[in-house]
Amino acid sequence: MRKKKVILDYSLVSDDEFNTMVGKVMDCLEGHAILVDLPVSLVELKAQADDYKAKWQKASRGGSVLEIAEKNDSKKAVSRQLKNIAFYVNTVADGSRSILLSSGLILESDPKSSQIPGMVQEVVLVDGKQRNQLQVKFKPLREAILYEYQIAGTLDAFDQPVWGEMLQTSTSYANIFSPVQPGFTYYMRVRARNKRGIGDWCDAVSLTAR
Repeated sequence: MRKKKVILDYSLVSDDEFNTMVGKVMDCLEGHAILVDLPVSLVELKAQADDYKAKWQKASRGGSVLEIAEKNDSKKAVSRQLKNIAFYVNTVADGSRSILLSSGLILESDPKSSQIPGMVQEVVLVDGKQRNQLQVKFKPLREAILYEYQIAGTLDAFDQPVWGEMLQTSTSYANIFSPVQPGFTYYMRVRARNKRGIGDWCDAVSLTAR
């Protein structure tokens, strides 16, 4: 199982959240029972955080281009210090969620588990480049490993397509079905598959071959 960690890069945190978080980190690390050998002194971190706060407040009140640039530079300096602290915290915590949380830093998000694919969307049949071809197109699904599709050239007594063999593809474009007979209407349906299972069939689409 992957160890929990705090994030290392804080440069993309919004300015107001960044200011609040830095204050929280300093409060949490002050007199900490376990995180005692910080690579950055809290005195130095506070001085840089105060510099950032002053420049951020000035820039947020319609600051000039220069003031905004100074605020950004100050934020980068504090972010570098936080990165050093975060690396140290991850090393000491060794995956301990309680130690990580006690630092005041931001935990990495848990990876999303793979889900069964949803229904394939924007499915169409179009004429191929040659007269006896149809081209299968649809919108790709990020969670899909491959796609299965079926073509029907006839309907049963209840006007439902009589589906042909199962065809597979790993791409959502440049899939050619042939041969087809001009003037005949063909039907198609697609579904997605991954390691977790198989999605639902899409609604059938049709096209009369030219």
